[in-house]
Amino acid sequence: MPENNEEEGFPNWARVYSELEYALNRLENPDKDGAGLMDQEEGGILVPGLGKAGFDLTAKSEEWRQGYYEVLMGMGNAAERLDGWVTDKWRRNVWAPEFIQSPSNPRPKAVLPGMPEPPDEEHRTPAAEAPETFYLKIITSKGFTTYQRLSAALSYADWLSFRKLPDSAEEMYRWALDIAIAGLPTSEPSAVIDRDSGILSSTAPREAITPNIVYAATNLATFLAEQRRVASALPIFISLLRARIEADEERVPLAQSKKDNSLAGTLFSLLREPDYPDVPASGDEPLLRKESDRCEEAALKNYIGEILFATAGSSSGQRQQGLSWVRDAVSTSKLAQSLEPIRANDDLRKKCEKCEEVGLESWGKIMTYLAAEAREKRDHAKSGGLQGLVWKVKGTKDLDEKVEDLEGEEEGVILRLNKLRSKMLKEEYAEMDRKYARTFVF
Repeated sequence: MPENNEEEGFPNWARVYSELEYALNRLENPDKDGAGLMDQEEGGILVPGLGKAGFDLTAKSEEWRQGYYEVLMGMGNAAERLDGWVTDKWRRNVWAPEFIQSPSNPRPKAVLPGMPEPPDEEHRTPAAEAPETFYLKIITSKGFTTYQRLSAALSYADWLSFRKLPDSAEEMYRWALDIAIAGLPTSEPSAVIDRDSGILSSTAPREAITPNIVYAATNLATFLAEQRRVASALPIFISLLRARIEADEERVPLAQSKKDNSLAGTLFSLLREPDYPDVPASGDEPLLRKESDRCEEAALKNYIGEILFATAGSSSGQRQQGLSWVRDAVSTSKLAQSLEPIRANDDLRKKCEKCEEVGLESWGKIMTYLAAEAREKRDHAKSGGLQGLVWKVKGTKDLDEKVEDLEGEEEGVILRLNKLRSKMLKEEYAEMDRKYARTFVF
């Protein structure tokens, strides 16, 4: 995995890809780990430019399919990092795009001392296949769960968006939504979500709303917001937040028995074969409101607040609504960090801290804008003219107090943001010190 290939201080994606490719060849070899792997009855699905994609995996175990899925997703992830990189026929070295002469790079950089020169154009090959090769193999294979196919479709959509292909990306985001809709536990999916708009119905039965449909709709709305199509994104975000808040609360399981730390218990645990990791859920089960997902609610509130404020124009009421949503998003992300499932998981805690940082940054920008607008209005009132005479009669005390209040809130938000960022940076440095403590030993 990438985290196990960091001798240079960063993941060696060429090595990651090579190791996963070796695993993939074994998994797809019928004489090795691919026994029972078959082509689909229709002869496989033909993907333009890629050829046949997708196997019939129904004869393989769930554990095998999960491992196959992780290998394909890992190769897609590595292939994204190796886009534009080249290698030679021996595949002993790889060269980054900046060292390769091309129409977009007519003056390539010189290679580093001790590194071999890039091969001639006729002797070079891409260091990795196109990322969509692996994502489409997951989408078109028979036997993967809805979540597995959905996550592959969304990864491909994110890649297309990154490559500045918005039309193709939107098509993939909507394909991902169709995959999630196909897995809904209802014969009338239109009662759960509008396929065209992506808005979840306010009257949809709770048990019919699944994590997959929420996941797919969230990604579609985020993409639409990034494309500045906020009128389409806002109602999706609102419907998603409503669905999350109204979902049934997750039942927390009873505390498990404590681990046996005695000598006999320790020896037994060393000799006993470890349990195989549980296969992840398909995502077609009813959505539950989990404490570990509270940061998702905070992110939705922040999206809603930003859109409301940005589209408010001169409407002070909508501006205040947007500001209130952003404040609530910060409070929700702060509260989430105090919940036990999040405090006990570093990844979730860091995610919530990042969500709080984004919320504070949005809040600070809003206050900066409002404070500047109030100062301009006050200065204009004091500058003279007919309106200035009116304000001289009425006094500008109210305007001065408003500017003071807005500047005070702005300063408070900036202080909170700087304090949070200082804490996050300190934790990052401490983690790096622990990570490389054994690397630099003299």
